[in-house]
Amino acid sequence: MIQLTDSHDRKMDYLRISVTDRCNFRCQYCMPEDIVFQDKSHILTLEEMLTFAEACLFLGVNKVRVTGGEPLVRRGVVKFVGWLKDIGFDEVTMTSNGYLLEDNLEGLVEAGLDRINISLDTLQPEKFQFITRRNHFEKVWSSVMAALETPLSPVKINAVAMRGVNDDEIADMASLTMKYPMHVRFIELMPLNGDTDGSRFRSLFIPGSEILERAQDELGGLEPVEKEDPAAPADEFKFDGAPGTFGVITPVSEPFCARCSRLRLTADGKIHPCLLTDLDVPVKDAIRSEDPIPAIHEVLWHTARIKPPAGLTLPEESRNRTMSQIGG
Repeated sequence: MIQLTDSHDRKMDYLRISVTDRCNFRCQYCMPEDIVFQDKSHILTLEEMLTFAEACLFLGVNKVRVTGGEPLVRRGVVKFVGWLKDIGFDEVTMTSNGYLLEDNLEGLVEAGLDRINISLDTLQPEKFQFITRRNHFEKVWSSVMAALETPLSPVKINAVAMRGVNDDEIADMASLTMKYPMHVRFIELMPLNGDTDGSRFRSLFIPGSEILERAQDELGGLEPVEKEDPAAPADEFKFDGAPGTFGVITPVSEPFCARCSRLRLTADGKIHPCLLTDLDVPVKDAIRSEDPIPAIHEVLWHTARIKPPAGLTLPEESRNRTMSQIGG
């Protein structure tokens, strides 16, 4: 098998597929309340996304994550997970906000989903409503608890760290790992979503090192956990005797670009090779061509050649798309 590698000798083996730009939440760091979603006619079908995934599989991509927007608002996405497993991916995972998860858990397990990441930035219902602009904390927490009772346990919890918003809950979130088999990770806020002068980003940003220091100061010693996958972005730690782990993902303060193995397919048919630039490579025409696999391969090799060595190469004002449009 030929392995897709970029011009900086990084192996491309991890694909994130955004099955939709739509979401049933309006998280403040992800999208505006009045966001206008793309017309559905511009969105790839799930069958077209599968064709793209199959082309990636032939080039050594063996892990795929289904994302959104919120992937579970896309009709047929549970079946899509099964398709991805059937064609041979070693690992198929999903990131969800949890609102529709409990209703779909049985189907996702039967489809072969290997792991679920749930986005949850706070344990306080009122603050949850402030961040997401939706009053759904109890439903999401119920999904988290339900997922722990399935083969998808341990569950990963992703929280975006925001100074003055949820940084007072660092210890509370970390404490979950002492009680439950959860992998709780705080993710540094990134300068996206049209923050034209960067002022909002700078006021909210809190680095991963400070998060770890505050967790350790309040809860005691943290021991580092050796990574199973060297390309994994999270630096993870463990409290003594805890069933779960606590970690940080630091794309801003300590970028992990040198070990980046990711490609992103947007819902409207573009390959996004680097989260923190506006670089896009259209692939829809290749997917819809008469002989799509070699056509997609040509686009993938071109994308690998132009994947930048590091993010943060564009000024803040040029990063105008929302996280939901990119796929996270």
